[in-house]
Amino acid sequence: MLLTALPVGAADLAAQLDWYQRLELSTPVSGVVASVNVQPGQTVRQGELLLRLNPTLFKANLAEAQADANRLGEQMADAQKALSRANELYARTVTSTTELDAAKLHHASAAAQAAAAQARVDKARHLLDESEIRAPFDALILDRQAEPGMTVAAQNQPPSLIAVARADQIIARASLTANQAGGLKPGGRLDVNAGGKALAGRIVAVRAKADGHYQLDVAIPRNRLLAGMAASIRLPPR
Repeated sequence: MLLTALPVGAADLAAQLDWYQRLELSTPVSGVVASVNVQPGQTVRQGELLLRLNPTLFKANLAEAQADANRLGEQMADAQKALSRANELYARTVTSTTELDAAKLHHASAAAQAAAAQARVDKARHLLDESEIRAPFDALILDRQAEPGMTVAAQNQPPSLIAVARADQIIARASLTANQAGGLKPGGRLDVNAGGKALAGRIVAVRAKADGHYQLDVAIPRNRLLAGMAASIRLPPR
């Protein structure tokens, strides 16, 4: 949203633009990079696939877990039938309490094994999902540190593979005194001049600094703006 006028008597703060919601993306699982689908400077939509590890092992583990779950699921179904039959015979006083208890115990064991097998399926599917990196929001690709064939070791601290920031917004950042910070709150509106245009901004943070000053972050539409550009933030008159 463009503004055509600024309030009289307001104070301008020198500011610099920085990326909004910059993230260093990685995979929490280890593997070999199969494909990297983006380049720095590219914009992507939320959910778009950015990088994929070789899925062969993850898919094999999922298939094995699913086969095990299917087998144990069938055993649980058989145990359920046996328990129903035992209940019926017990009701007709054809079978003993001991036999009924044995059927209940067998069913409980089969159910527990089936549940554990399904948990292994869910885990294997989750690991397969985590072998991919997808855009967490509409994003600008800032950097890529991965190439096909690269080995990712995620046991300790996962390495940064792709850096992104929001594609639609950028931050105007300025330092201000405690007096200037008074009354400024996240969600408040301030006007920002950047790239030769006056823009409506939204306060996203007012952070206290160790030297007694405050850091003001104001989000504005990014358009063609880039981090490092100069800007100014117009404080309201007091």
